[in-house]
Parts: sequence; C-alpha cells; structure tokens
Amino acid sequence: MKYSYSKFFIGVSLFVTMQLLNLTAAYAQCPFGIPPGSTLFDTTINTPPGINTLQIKVPQADPMAGMVTCLRVCISITGVVDSVSVENNSASSQTADVYYIRTDQVTGPGLLSPLTNSINHHYGPYNLGPSDGILGIGSGPDFVAISRDTLLNAVTVCQTITNLDSLFQFYGHDSITYNYNITAFTNVTCTGGNYNSMVATSAIVRFEFEYCTCPGYILPLNLRNFMINRVADNKANLNWAGFNDPGYSYHYEPEISRDGIHFSSVGTVPKNASVNDIYDFTYTTRQDESGEFFFRVKQVYANGYTRFSDVKQVTLKNSVIPKFIVSPNPSNGIVGIKFDNNVGGKMMLEIFNVQGQKVMQKEIVVSGASYHQVATLQSGVYWLRLTDVTSQLSGVNQLFIK
Repeated sequence: MKYSYSKFFIGVSLFVTMQLLNLTAAYAQCPFGIPPGSTLFDTTINTPPGINTLQIKVPQADPMAGMVTCLRVCISITGVVDSVSVENNSASSQTADVYYIRTDQVTGPGLLSPLTNSINHHYGPYNLGPSDGILGIGSGPDFVAISRDTLLNAVTVCQTITNLDSLFQFYGHDSITYNYNITAFTNVTCTGGNYNSMVATSAIVRFEFEYCTCPGYILPLNLRNFMINRVADNKANLNWAGFNDPGYSYHYEPEISRDGIHFSSVGTVPKNASVNDIYDFTYTTRQDESGEFFFRVKQVYANGYTRFSDVKQVTLKNSVIPKFIVSPNPSNGIVGIKFDNNVGGKMMLEIFNVQGQKVMQKEIVVSGASYHQVATLQSGVYWLRLTDVTSQLSGVNQLFIK
C-alpha cells in the first residue's frame, strides 16, 4: 500500500486596506454609564489555489481618541477543494480512497491561543480501471477527479481579548499584524499502490477585527510635556506635568519597552493634589540590560479607564554592582563605609552576624566619593550587604570587629 502527499506552501504578504464602520454593538461598559461603541475593520479575501499564508494588518487605535476595552477577532472560512485527482498506473484495476486533511489557523497579538478550524474529509472509494497507458490526460476509466467542492461553508471562529495588559499593544499610529495559514494535503490509499495524485485548495476568508471603545471625551488625559532625560549612563529621569482634576481618582504608571511595542509597568506615581502638578520618576537599568529603551506614561483611573502618553526613547548602559570598602577593617567597633566614585543614589545597608541574623538595617544616600560611619558593633565577624534601592543590585563585604 502506498501513501502520497501533495502539499502547497507558497507564502505571500498582503496588506489589507480595511473599511472603517461605526457600529452600535459593544462588549464592555464605559465609565459613568456612557454608551459604549465599537470600530470594525472588515475585509474578505479570496486566496488563490496553492497560496496558504497571508499577513493581515489592522490599524492601531489612537490613544488620544479614546479607550479600547476589548478586541474581538473573527474569521469566517469558506474552504474549497479546487481539484483532487487520482490516476491508476497499474495494469490491473485498483480501488482508491482519498482523505483530505485541512487546518485553518490565525495567530497574532493578544490571542491566548490560535484561532483554529480543522476538517478531515473522505472521498471514495473509487474503482479505477487498468491504466490505458496515457498518463496525465485526465480521462478514462483509470482516472477520477473531484473539482470545486466546498467543504467549509462560512464556518466562523472568534476570540475576544479583554485583558488590559494585552490591549496596551493595540494603541498607536501604526498597525498590528495577524498571520493566517492554511495547511492542506491529501492522504491517498490505493490497493495496487501504483498511482498519481494531485490536489489544489483555496479559501474565501472574511476577517473581522472589532475594537470595543469608550469615547475620548469622557475623561481627559491629565498629562502634558512628557520628557525623558538621561541623568547618568544607567539612569533615565521621566518627568511630566498634569492638570489636577479633583473630581476623579487616578494614578500614573511609567512603562518601559525594549522594542517600542510591548510595554510593562516599572512603578506607580500617585496623583498630586496640586493644581498644576509636576511628576518625575527615575529608572535605573539592571546589570544585564543596555541599549535602546522606550518609555511612556499610563494614566489609570479608579474605574479602570486608561490613557497613554506618547513614547520617548533613550539609550542607557547597564548598571554595576555597588562597590564599597569597609573601613577600618578589622575595627575596634566603629563601622564605616567608603565609596569611591560610586554612581550615587539610595543604598540599603544590612549587617548580619555569623548566625545569619540581621543586626542592623539602614538607608544611606550616596553621592560620588564619600565616607559614611554607619554603626558601632561588638566584637565578632559580620557580613555587610549594600543594595542599590533602584536597581536592586547588591554587593557584600566581610567585617571583623576586635
């Protein structure tokens, strides 16, 4: 028994210009009972036979225009078998069975799992006469063909994205990309084992990407003049101004990204009660990171409404482990720490005895080369750990008290 597989894998990239429609349906509520809306990007694509990979690009949502509360992704598939054929090459009659196997799949941002639809379809059995000696003509009792058979008739698969951490990536002024892939092939069994087989498949696919939206006028973006300054090789200072709005409860979250697309929070800055509030936040790199950094500020209201600033970029170097000298060491009881050209900032000093018990904890503010007397201890052996409060990098030294 012989198995034959015919596969078509031809990749193309397709940028789809989608029609913008304003709809009344929605999948999430807006603050203060304001009616939600939605924005739908809708297109239908005919894939030629043999082309199985498409890239679908969807415009991002303008962060200043409103809040995105969900994204609903749907694909509606009409799958077509354009042609399947089997030809007997044996001098005796054969019986053929054709098994058509197909999987349609969409992957892309925010999808917890791919949107997938699969089908297995059996054609046959077909009684094929002895070979007539003429190969590839496509006729006669030794040949069978199926053409233009619609196996999937507008089968729809959907997924709704509501997680705010996933929805952040849909804000911007560019586009997001989803990949659509068709995997289709045939498994042919023939009693005599000597045959030729061909298959071609295509699809008519409707893509619907629907943003659930709350209008931008509901709550203002109380953030202006967002700037970023490199204050050291490994530190960036973010600062911005706001218009205090006493009627609402909100806070700010500085966010960082290494690719300008995927952001994560690096802290929280509470609302300032001043009329014209000024904010700043300092970011210090870790020991294992350097290069280009992208920052933005997210404003988060107590009811979940979220707004974003624009994105700023800066180049930073990696941080180093705090270096210090315990002086004098050995000591008669006085403990001092000498810093030599340290980057500076807040340091947390912890002292442990040989039993591992913490005997002292103290915060030190370091600025360049300096000396700090920090404690008086009884005789014994101790370990001093100094941690940079911002980067959380630590250095350890041993101390002997006579």
